[in-house]
Amino acid sequence: MDIEAQSRELLKRVREAVALASRASNAESAGAYRSTFRGSGLDFAELDEYRPGDEVRHIDWNASARAGRPFVRRFHEEREGHVLLVVDRSHRMHFGSRETLKVQTAAVIAAVVAILAVRNRDRVGLLTFGEDEPLSLAPTKGLQRAIRVVREVLIPRPSSRAGEGDLVEALERLGRLTRRRSLVIVISDFLAPDGLEALTRLNSRHELLCVAIRDDLEWELPSAGLLQIEGVGLVDSSDGALRRRYAEGRAEQMHAVRSQLAKGGVDGLELRAGDDPVAPLLGWLQGRARRQRGWA
Repeated sequence: MDIEAQSRELLKRVREAVALASRASNAESAGAYRSTFRGSGLDFAELDEYRPGDEVRHIDWNASARAGRPFVRRFHEEREGHVLLVVDRSHRMHFGSRETLKVQTAAVIAAVVAILAVRNRDRVGLLTFGEDEPLSLAPTKGLQRAIRVVREVLIPRPSSRAGEGDLVEALERLGRLTRRRSLVIVISDFLAPDGLEALTRLNSRHELLCVAIRDDLEWELPSAGLLQIEGVGLVDSSDGALRRRYAEGRAEQMHAVRSQLAKGGVDGLELRAGDDPVAPLLGWLQGRARRQRGWA
């Protein structure tokens, strides 16, 4: 694909991601997004026009009647939030056995979260890992930041690194980037074993979600003769016993990741490359908000 065609495809995917995010931000779950990592206090701050997702119990009926449109009471605790996306951009993420690469699905997730943040007047930042020159973008407001996040996640960068240990380094950068409690979403395939303990520690200071993106071909080998597998070498995939061992090994690996994260109280989602992430993301936001309010 030439540069012009790649640019057209990139713009198309950015538009698709923005459309998905717009749908999400207009849903009732926008309120769940806000209450996921910040609450309402008791000190009145100001009156503001009602936005989809605002708590009905905060509507000021007298002010609404005078203005002829709904107004809600804002409180000091409803200050702007910080959202930080930590995205794996290693060479493994630029793989896809179907029409969509793992990194493209990561970009859609980043777009949904970033535009939800922007539309709720929050700041959004980005940290990448698994590449020669990882990015650290401090949380900033505005639609242009959301668009840059999507672009930075999508555009491939040359990398000569294996990616081992890079997540730990990215989380250290995150600690230097912000001291305040934030919503942190880590997006990776989690095929590298590093960083799980660091994620557990991070979960004690921030609201954390880990999103694992997988590709079917990485979990079950096809019967296709000789194949070169990263970390394994050249194998004969026509060997049924080898394919079973490979699938069992991958399953055990992900079970270990799930167990470690669950032990540390870290929430997780698992998606296949190409899946629509909107429903799972908003389901997590709604569930998190209910748990924080003490609902079943």
